[in-house]
This record gives sequence, C-alpha cells and structure tokens, in this order.
Amino acid sequence: MSGRHALWLAALLASGTAAAAEPPPAPKEAPPLKEAPPPTPQRAPAPRGTAPELTAEDKEVVENLELLESMETVEDLDLLLELGKEE
Repeated sequence: MSGRHALWLAALLASGTAAAAEPPPAPKEAPPLKEAPPPTPQRAPAPRGTAPELTAEDKEVVENLELLESMETVEDLDLLLELGKEE
C-alpha cells in the first residue's frame, strides 16, 4: 500500500471515530399538538325498562339461541356424568 493510501485510510478512520465520539444531535421539538375534534353526538341508549318490540324473526333468533344454549348445557352435564362414572 502506498503512503498516500495509508494516509488517506488513517484520515478516514480518524474521522469515523471522531464522529462516533460526538454526542448525537439534540432531538427536534415536536410540533404542537392539535386540539382533539369535539366528540360526535351519539344516540342515547334506551332505558333498560323499555325494550323495543321484537319482530317475528327476532323472536325466532332468540328462541334458537336459547335452544343452542340449553343443548350446550346438556352436553356439559353429560360430560360431567361420564367423568363421574370413570372415577
């Protein structure tokens, strides 16, 4: 390696270590926060005592849901009975 290349390499290494030793620049100030938009008006929930009238389709869905829940309960009870017999 020629003397010129060695000098150039030394200067490059010195500048790299000097830059690494310098503290990082101070962070920029954050832009001011914008005010939050006003809350959008929401419809007030209906009082709990006054449930809306269910349509025939709604009633059918509720009945099917109740049936599924009762079937699940029966399956859980059957499983408990089987586990009790094994012990």
